[in-house]
Amino acid sequence: MSTEGLIRISVFANRNPSLSEEEFHAHWTEKHGPLVSSWLQKHGIIRYTQYHTPASHGDYITQNFSIPTLSYDGVADFYVKSLEDFKEAYEDPYYEDVVKKDEEYLFDVKNMRIMVGTETRIIEGSKIVQDHSQTK
Repeated sequence: MSTEGLIRISVFANRNPSLSEEEFHAHWTEKHGPLVSSWLQKHGIIRYTQYHTPASHGDYITQNFSIPTLSYDGVADFYVKSLEDFKEAYEDPYYEDVVKKDEEYLFDVKNMRIMVGTETRIIEGSKIVQDHSQTK
């Protein structure tokens, strides 16, 4: 499924300092993902992905490419048709009562950062994308 034409909201996060890297990645995948999936779907979120960034990957890049890496443990990507859908999800009492508590356990919430924009696919399925009409 192409995500061109959708709004992408990327939340950059570090783990709660009380969690090990292994505990963080396991909880985010096995507990938090299932906890939020129905809530996000209910509010029209088209796609939700977790981008896990283990330290070993960052170390490899730093050693081999002399390019500094961003120091986040992961990025949550939300794809929506409108920012209003995302806003409504966070106004749902389920967020305050359930999701927020898990976020506070899992993440260093005070230092989260967010980016919002759209994607333009240049290569998709190993093929060069010629038509970007969905982004106009």
